Amino acid sequence: MESLTLHVTPESAGTEGGRRPTVVPDDGTKPDPEVTPRATRRYLTVAYKLKVLETVVALREQGQGAVGAYLRAEGLYYSSIRSWEKLRDQGLLTKSTKGQREQNHDALLAENKQLRRKLQQAEKRLAKTELIVELQKKLSAIMDLDEPKLTGRSSAE
Repeated sequence: MESLTLHVTPESAGTEGGRRPTVVPDDGTKPDPEVTPRATRRYLTVAYKLKVLETVVALREQGQGAVGAYLRAEGLYYSSIRSWEKLRDQGLLTKSTKGQREQNHDALLAENKQLRRKLQQAEKRLAKTELIVELQKKLSAIMDLDEPKLTGRSSAE
């Protein structure tokens, strides 16, 4: 382990304005400014889980700690294997099983398709309505019904 010394100058004899004093290595080298990357969470696919389950079943026949060695090499816990086996036995862990994102995506696609169909139907009704209004305008112009003639009396009198 490298020894670190504390270099205190008369100007920085205090607390350096509330900060800790700077520690510099004895050998004169500077510390590595490289930031280590954070670990990211592993998301395991259904196909991978099924492959692991098949391998574990095959390794159980061998015995002698083969399953434990395999799980350590893969970075998995035995509790995960047990829960995957339960899911598989219930029929919830199959190759056709879709994840939450895929289900949401499929639902959005279905809703999008339905809304597009409604939009097309509404556009067809709008086109028919516009055609009827145009025909009424032309019929009104042909029959000179542009301005209704209203008198204060009814024609029955």
